[in-house]
Amino acid sequence: MLEKGWVVIPCYNEEGNVLRLVLSLEEEFRRRSWEWQILCVNDGSTDGTPQEIEGAMRNFPNVHRLDHEKNQGYAQAVKTAVRFLLRERADFFVLMDADLTHDPSYLSLFHRAFEEGADVVIGSRYVAEGKMEGVPFWRQLLSWAGNLIGRLMGIPVRDATSGFRGFSKQSLSLILDCREDDFSIQLEEVLLGKKRKLHIQEVPITLRMREVGESKFHYSFKLFWRYARLLIRNLFL
Repeated sequence: MLEKGWVVIPCYNEEGNVLRLVLSLEEEFRRRSWEWQILCVNDGSTDGTPQEIEGAMRNFPNVHRLDHEKNQGYAQAVKTAVRFLLRERADFFVLMDADLTHDPSYLSLFHRAFEEGADVVIGSRYVAEGKMEGVPFWRQLLSWAGNLIGRLMGIPVRDATSGFRGFSKQSLSLILDCREDDFSIQLEEVLLGKKRKLHIQEVPITLRMREVGESKFHYSFKLFWRYARLLIRNLFL
């Protein structure tokens, strides 16, 4: 029986989103009778994000906070969370974006997958019943094409770049072994999981667009280069 479940939320300038997400998570926990914990990693935010996290902590004793004095980026925020969870002896954790594009109602699918023995669980837009709503067509096309190329080059999942993902206790160290320092860590995690013969499972989700604030994920030449380098390296694993 898995009891020590955590939700990790990397936060960088997510004022207007963090508290709403925590409230949504707490409602889901009550509905499922879960005693899960929430860990917000404030990655050097310069807006009201720290105050929103503090407000959540005052109302909910299962909300915790870690801080980076300066913004270090997505990958370092996740690694900071993992070091903390290793000390807490977490059974598993689920990583969610702070912007409410990931629906907490899908957490039950992650929990079931972990109960069935999965090491890494990915919320997928490209399996049966998975989809995107409100996402601009050009972004859908880029994501779809990139993941298709990845599968053709040996990636063992259909949605290797989804940020809605979870890790069992046995796979936590995988994240700390990753060398990528931006959103490309998501692809590296999948490749390293494949190399270590971990059980990677996908569950269907619907990805929606944020309503408040601006996305921290941006397509760039640097990001595409990192993806390409990882895919080429995969051919020689």
